[in-house]
Amino acid sequence: MKKRIAEHSPEEQERIRKYNREQKLKSREAQKAARYVPTADEVSDAFAIKFPEQVKALNAYVKEFSNKVVTELGRDLGSPQKDLLGNVVGYDHDEQFTVDRVARCLLSLKQGWGQKVQEGELVAGRYFPDSSGTMVESANRHNLKNSPTFNTAYFELLKMLDKRYGREHTNDAAVVRAELAGTYVLPPTPELPKPEPKPEARSVPSDAEILERGRIQLMNQLSVQDPNLAPDARRYLDGTV
Repeated sequence: MKKRIAEHSPEEQERIRKYNREQKLKSREAQKAARYVPTADEVSDAFAIKFPEQVKALNAYVKEFSNKVVTELGRDLGSPQKDLLGNVVGYDHDEQFTVDRVARCLLSLKQGWGQKVQEGELVAGRYFPDSSGTMVESANRHNLKNSPTFNTAYFELLKMLDKRYGREHTNDAAVVRAELAGTYVLPPTPELPKPEPKPEARSVPSDAEILERGRIQLMNQLSVQDPNLAPDARRYLDGTV
């Protein structure tokens, strides 16, 4: 029969009580950890370490998917960004981002790899699948749907998103519904900021011009100070001597 605590020696009683306190504390910490919902940044930072097999599968899928899209479009993804004067000011990676997003979100949702975070739901350690309005705009703006591979995966993903988040009263949910219904209207391209006009370069006066301006200024000063200036002096200042 198991002894009661009171039947043990004082030293043994203390050891048992200490053990029970430690076990209770561990149990509370485990419950607290189970209830804790991480932030998106915390999940993103730890994703490659905690889910290396998912990362490997996602990277392989994205590479194969992207290569097919490029082949079918007959061009590379992305384009240089130019200002109104035609100068290259950067590079637009929006197409690569959209292709990557479609591939990772689709595979993650099909495999059930979504993770709950404080901000909502995160997939592939980087994307919020319910915020897909910009993805729809990008797919239409860059004509990515001309790729059969992209088009098939894209609409499969949209159907999953609509089923998952379609009841939400958000702009993203409305955009997804419109794209599925064939009523989506691509917004106009944002206008580039107009370049600021360059200030006109001020010409530097020559030595002769500086002397002439000084002579005129001196003549005006003397004329004011001495209206009875001698004729010879006035002719000298006028430059007629």
